[in-house]
Amino acid sequence: MLRWQRTIDRALDRHLTRPLEKLDAEVLTVLRVGLFEARWLDVPAPVATDAMVRLVRRLGKGSAAGMVNAVLRRAVAEGPPQSTAPDVEWSHPEWIWRRWDRAFGRSAATGAMAAAQSPAPPWVWFPEETDRDELVASGVDLEAHPWCPDAWTSAAQPSRLMELVAAGRAVVQDPSSQLVARLAVAVAGGSGRALDLCAAPGGKTALMRRLGRWRPLVAAEVDPLKAARLSDRLTRIPVVVADAIHPALAVGRWDVVLLDAPCSGTGTFRRHPELKWRLSPDTIHQVVDRQRPMIGAALELLAPAGVLVYATCSVEPEENEAHFEPTPNGFEQSALEDLLPTGVPWLPTTAGGVRILPHGWGDGFTVHAFRRPK
Repeated sequence: MLRWQRTIDRALDRHLTRPLEKLDAEVLTVLRVGLFEARWLDVPAPVATDAMVRLVRRLGKGSAAGMVNAVLRRAVAEGPPQSTAPDVEWSHPEWIWRRWDRAFGRSAATGAMAAAQSPAPPWVWFPEETDRDELVASGVDLEAHPWCPDAWTSAAQPSRLMELVAAGRAVVQDPSSQLVARLAVAVAGGSGRALDLCAAPGGKTALMRRLGRWRPLVAAEVDPLKAARLSDRLTRIPVVVADAIHPALAVGRWDVVLLDAPCSGTGTFRRHPELKWRLSPDTIHQVVDRQRPMIGAALELLAPAGVLVYATCSVEPEENEAHFEPTPNGFEQSALEDLLPTGVPWLPTTAGGVRILPHGWGDGFTVHAFRRPK
């Protein structure tokens, strides 16, 4: 229901005599659930309406029963609007729509919003190919991702994939997130001293280990509880408790530092539709202020010729390329375009990075890389 909340609210608002924000919170939730069931879950309108009338009475709001009955019947009978603004049609906050339209163009912004309205399937990679082969031999039909190497899903039997994930024999990770780890490996040449500075929940670190020959690869996490969980998951990878702003780690020693920074998460609405209604423009300004000192600390950690791979699951320019305009003193942009697998639906950023908007095959991500001269 959260995925379609704005579209639902617009349909309800047409049949209410008072603004939505003036309604009792529980009554509004009942109206939203009823319309969602009737319009998106194909519950027969009389069944959905009757159930919501009974529910509002059980909540002790019997005085609203008549209004709930009338509004739902009218909203369901009216059907979807014939034409409406893209942000209402695809149930996104207006401020998000305006930002994306301005930054990426109307077609790309509309496509990103539309893609976010479909739940994301589970994509996995296998630490051991024998586990994948065994799963196929057992009769599970695996589907390969169109551009992310070694990413697999099963539309018919996703539960079988989750069984292997629970057993530690597969890692569930969005293909765009997998791509970040692959780019970090590729831009560093797959060897040397590697550090994942904000490692939790550990998927990127694990994939970097599988693809590279590091001496060493270290995972850092500021939260002690998350660090303990990482140690359990990332066998044979040292895990340290470290603040990304003031990391107690060797300065000038690392050949590659991956900083997957805390962000607003605007690329992950497929997986977290509730974020659309929690975020605000102020949220973006707050996370930018948090990211900036992390970048400075990460650059200090790099050895000569070392490279910082900076990534976020946000598509907002302020959280990404704006940090690197101009390029940090003494550093050079490291091109990522030639390292991308064929078919990645990427957009260039003004700081030489790669942006992936939310789409049918993955979440939105933005990645930049900067190398310290020798």
